[in-house]
Amino acid sequence: MPALLSIRDLEISFRNGKKMTPAVSGVSFDVNAGEIVTLVGESGSGKSVTALSILGLLARQGKITGGEILFEGKNLLSLCPAELDMIRGKEIAMIFQDIMYSLNPVLTIGSQMTEGMRRHLGYTKEQAQQESVRLLKRTGIRDAEGMMKKYPHMCSGGMRQRVMIAMALSCKPKLLIADEPTTALDVTIQCQIMELLRSLREETGMAVLLITHDIGIVAEMADRVAVMYAGQCVEEADAETLLTRPAHAYTRALMQAVPGLHDDKARRLYAIPGFVPQVYGDMTGCRFAPRCPHGESCPWKDDGRMTEIAPGHLSRCRWEEGGNGV
Repeated sequence: MPALLSIRDLEISFRNGKKMTPAVSGVSFDVNAGEIVTLVGESGSGKSVTALSILGLLARQGKITGGEILFEGKNLLSLCPAELDMIRGKEIAMIFQDIMYSLNPVLTIGSQMTEGMRRHLGYTKEQAQQESVRLLKRTGIRDAEGMMKKYPHMCSGGMRQRVMIAMALSCKPKLLIADEPTTALDVTIQCQIMELLRSLREETGMAVLLITHDIGIVAEMADRVAVMYAGQCVEEADAETLLTRPAHAYTRALMQAVPGLHDDKARRLYAIPGFVPQVYGDMTGCRFAPRCPHGESCPWKDDGRMTEIAPGHLSRCRWEEGGNGV
């Protein structure tokens, strides 16, 4: 069965004066129906840009310069804006990372909650209001009826985040793109939201593309994981394999930087030296090499593609502690 979402060799560039600067290059991964796939990596790795490109929501300076984005076999890059509008919100919904600017400040929460259901699902005003109240309650808002009458500036950041989540789920999308959906929420509400997403996946078969920095969420939620660094996918595998047997030096470094519940008190968390490069379009070979503890001694040379090192396990790097590429 073909994947619900299939991204192939995606390239995204941003205009910098008269020059186009690459931000994402050669990114490929699939999301199957009913599957939860997580994108992980440091800030600046290209995760959010990749997600925004799926719905054609890049900033004006951004442009997709190569590749395909297939949804149910249809190339989204070939659709006109009107055709994309029929997919946005209904077939594919998104929870945005920047909640401060994701809600219209001059419309009530109720107006924004009901608009999509009335347009895409044909609900009456009363039906849309009832469903909105139900969804708001499921995201942990007790006074959902009162929330419907408020404007965004009257709500806390956590409340706005929950409204955004309820809005994204309102049209029962086939694919939900969630960009750091629990950033502004406390731990208890985070658990409620993750449980809500999991239950909706089981009830409706909804697939989820989840962007997160939280390895705990990855371990709890993900079926498969794709790791991004400097605009590239560097490793992809099922969650158990990636968390217990990471192959790429960058993925291993990320795992070493995660605190464990049963860690020795004397353990010092690993800090990856340096920073994600700001400009990497002209870099050749492994983009992680300047920060890699193996550096130039690594025998495995990045040839610009992912290699299957085990069934379903792809990586750009196959370093072993013994010092030999596999």
